[in-house]
Amino acid sequence: MDISNLFITYEDTGSPFSTEDFLSKLFPNPWDALAVFLAFVILLVVVFYVAYKPVKKLIHDRKQYVESNLRDSEASKAQSQKLLRDAEEDVLESKKEALKIVEDAKTTANIEKEKILESAKIERKQIIDEAKVEIDREIENSKDEIHEEIVSVAMDASKKLLSREVNSKDNAKLVDDFISNLESSEK
Repeated sequence: MDISNLFITYEDTGSPFSTEDFLSKLFPNPWDALAVFLAFVILLVVVFYVAYKPVKKLIHDRKQYVESNLRDSEASKAQSQKLLRDAEEDVLESKKEALKIVEDAKTTANIEKEKILESAKIERKQIIDEAKVEIDREIENSKDEIHEEIVSVAMDASKKLLSREVNSKDNAKLVDDFISNLESSEK
């Protein structure tokens, strides 16, 4: 066996590829390369105007939109924080005002309480004074009634004892003596 027969060359097989074909495929024709290059450049220009510019504009618009929203949200946040601080200040001021109102109400209530107590004391004193006057008047009335009763009883007793008529002068003297003795015995 001969080893030289084992190697088949492109020329022996009758294949359409030859060494020249292989080199021509590896290094293309300059006019073909130029045409492919021009087609590539035209494709790049078309893609640039058809896809890149609109996408770039869309990205730019989206960036502007996001930045605008960020600015707006920061402004809204600052405004809401200011409103929150104002609301907290209003709440504190309202609490202070409520405490002041409560303190004023307590003070007013204490003043009214003192007035009512003073009025009650004055009224109580007046009632006690009126009661004392009424008691004194009743005592005097009772004394007068008792005096009259005693005079009547004394007159009846003296009539029976003396069996005679006592004149008004004697009667008055007897009654006064009797009352004087009663008053001195009470004391």
